[in-house]
Order: sequence, then C-alpha cells, then structure tokens
Amino acid sequence: MNLLTVFYDEQCELCQRCRAWLSRQPGYVRLEFIPLQSPLLERRYPGLSNLRPDQEILVVSDEGGIYRGGAAWMMCLWATKTYREWSLRLASPALFPMVKKFVSLVSANRLSISTLLSKREPEDLALEIEALHEADEFCASGTCSPR
Repeated sequence: MNLLTVFYDEQCELCQRCRAWLSRQPGYVRLEFIPLQSPLLERRYPGLSNLRPDQEILVVSDEGGIYRGGAAWMMCLWATKTYREWSLRLASPALFPMVKKFVSLVSANRLSISTLLSKREPEDLALEIEALHEADEFCASGTCSPR
C-alpha cells in the first residue's frame, strides 16, 4: 500500500484541523486529502457518496480497501511513522470497540466541536470550555451536547 485517500469536510473546523495535523506527520504511506465538496470525489470514486462520507470519516487505499469510522482513523494512524505502533495497539480486540465508540461520538458531534474550535482567541475558547457541564454529566446521554 502506497496511498490512502482521506475524505474530509472542508467546511468543518475539526475536519480541517485533523487534516492539517495528519499532513504534518511523517509517514510510511502517502496521504491524499479530498474534500467532500469536491467534484473530484464522484469523478474518481463513483458511488462513494452512497457510503455517506459526510457522516463518518472515510478512507480508501490504493489497493481498493474502504475504511470507515474507527477503522479509517486506525488506517490514518497506521500510515504515520510516529503513530503506527499506537494504531496496532488501539486496533486490538480489547481496545478497538472503544475506538469505534469514540470516533462515532466525535463524528456525530463534529459540527458542535467545530463551533467550539472556531473561537480563535485562546481566552474565548477557555471560557467556553469552562462553561461546559462536568465531563461525567456532559456525555452521560451518549452525545456531547449540553442538556
């Protein structure tokens, strides 16, 4: 495997930050990023939009593998020199179910998280975070949205 294509929402602050972070990582496998809003998506990958890449991260390998959600994140980490070992550890049967839940939770709340991250001044962001409910109450309902 020489290339992983990562689809991301260019209108989502969280997606943009994740893309930027992954772009900076030295890798064993090259990462290519295609915005969901690009006409290139359907031209190069006809029918891929049926897999709903706007709902959960989606990665396609140059060997034809398609990865969604937690598996897609594991592939992105696996492609990097720094985090390959982490990906192998997190992909273990004991940890991967938690990775899937975490990625699903973040994906379901990415626009809310993006709104929070879009606060440019660190002081504004700190005030917003301090205003949130305690962590044990905040996600008790299964979604990270204030009640």
